Amino acid sequence: MTYSYDKEELESLIKIMEDHDLSALRIENDGTKVELERRGLLGGAKGGGIAIPALANRVANLIDDKKASHEEGALEAQATQDDTILIKSPMVGTFYTSPSPDEDPYVKPGQEVLAGQTLGLIEAMKTMTEITTTQSGIVSEILAANGEQVEYDQPLFRIKLTPDSE
Repeated sequence: MTYSYDKEELESLIKIMEDHDLSALRIENDGTKVELERRGLLGGAKGGGIAIPALANRVANLIDDKKASHEEGALEAQATQDDTILIKSPMVGTFYTSPSPDEDPYVKPGQEVLAGQTLGLIEAMKTMTEITTTQSGIVSEILAANGEQVEYDQPLFRIKLTPDSE
């Protein structure tokens, strides 16, 4: 079950930021993350900006959109046929399809892969982490673009399993 913030809770968080002159606030509750950051546009005494209720509505709408998107992704993963698997990102970072910009990608759609084979990389905090497949199969889709920021658990590859992969 995913927790959802309502307008009053968001207004309360924004008010806490304003009262304590915080520049950022990050909260996670049951998988829902809220990150609020103030860049000189909030705060009544510090120069106009956005009214707290209006900002709370905007943040609530963004959370609802993200929640709907996440639920659609979960349904898609559940709807995946038994003969395919999704390889998901183990972390937040930048996704790369090749070891360096001047080299060929690790894999391409239609290519056969073996269990343990490197499919791509994720860079986080200047550290490269290899993304590997757990089973043999054929790459049917690459679901993230080279150089794209990816989220934790975001699907990166769809692998069609081969009969000998089980």
